[in-house]
Amino acid sequence: MRKPRHHDGVVYQAADAFYIRHWTTKTVNGQPKRVRVSHRLCRIDAKHHSLTCKPVLNLARSFMATINATTGSDVGVAPALISSYWRDIYLPFVTKNLKHSTVEGYTQIWEQHLKEHFTERNFQEYETHHGSKLLNELVDGGYGRRTVAHVRSLASGIFTHAINDGVLKFNPWSEVKTKTKPKAPPPTKAYTLPELMDIVNNKLTRTDARLVICLAGMMGLRPCEIVGLDWQDVDLDAGRVRVRQAVVRGVVGTTKTDVDESLPMIEPLLGFMKAWHKESGEPSNGWVFPNRSGDPINIRDYVAGVLKPDIGDGWKSLYAFRRGAASILTQLTGDPIAASQLLRHKNISVTMTAYIKADRRKLVDGMKMLESKISE
Repeated sequence: MRKPRHHDGVVYQAADAFYIRHWTTKTVNGQPKRVRVSHRLCRIDAKHHSLTCKPVLNLARSFMATINATTGSDVGVAPALISSYWRDIYLPFVTKNLKHSTVEGYTQIWEQHLKEHFTERNFQEYETHHGSKLLNELVDGGYGRRTVAHVRSLASGIFTHAINDGVLKFNPWSEVKTKTKPKAPPPTKAYTLPELMDIVNNKLTRTDARLVICLAGMMGLRPCEIVGLDWQDVDLDAGRVRVRQAVVRGVVGTTKTDVDESLPMIEPLLGFMKAWHKESGEPSNGWVFPNRSGDPINIRDYVAGVLKPDIGDGWKSLYAFRRGAASILTQLTGDPIAASQLLRHKNISVTMTAYIKADRRKLVDGMKMLESKISE
């Protein structure tokens, strides 16, 4: 075993970016072989403007520190496979520390977009252009801005976690960009009050279905919170329901914002809750919406088998009822405070940006008021 080599690499410019050329060890026909490879450091911009400027040199030093730290000899050490790190280190970490819904989202992104990309790749040989190629393929495939951002975030998170574990010292995803901007996501939808009442009064016949829609469209509950309701949290005499937990894919956890709050039930929601309580045998505890086995319903199956067939072409989504609740309440009160409290957001800007759908008639009314003021 010879003494490890330390080398600084050579920084050079090609087209609109800076690169560093260095030696590494790869396996060729089952035997280790030293080869020269190049790694893209960054795009040329106002901050990274020359080969000798400090930001470019810092990127080069950080990257070569990773190479030198992981080269135990001329032959090198066994590289860390990214797929193995995800399975054995990162996924167990997020499973332990993050909400089940977040882990479900990460797992879906991995299986759909990252698993094949990272297969047989290791941290030491992964370069920025690999990530850029993946994101550009997603953009060319028609994926929108939100999906591309989620894929980039998870990939970068895996590498950042590996840095904190000492696996490497440079995150190639920090400079990953796409050649063109991903398409903007389609506008979100929300139910108006007339649409909500038409569905409740004319399209749904089952008491539980009406109750589900009212919980989403009048109280603004998330689908996972509706599934997580327990009869012990329902006070029919006081007309209130406690929202303290959520169920995602059969796993019980806290609400998205960790809020435990009692909310008022209004008519006709309260009437449907009383009717459903009676139909359910007037239980004092247990799931408000159980399946045949007594477990919480699968909300996706419930939507597909109960709600969508009855609502038909008027179906948008359960979240459209939640957005509708926020928009309706804002129109009635004149400000977003009540809507934000109903949705239990920690920041009112979330309510205003993502949930309240603007009433364009306000513009017409405002312009008429301005016209009247000018003519005085």
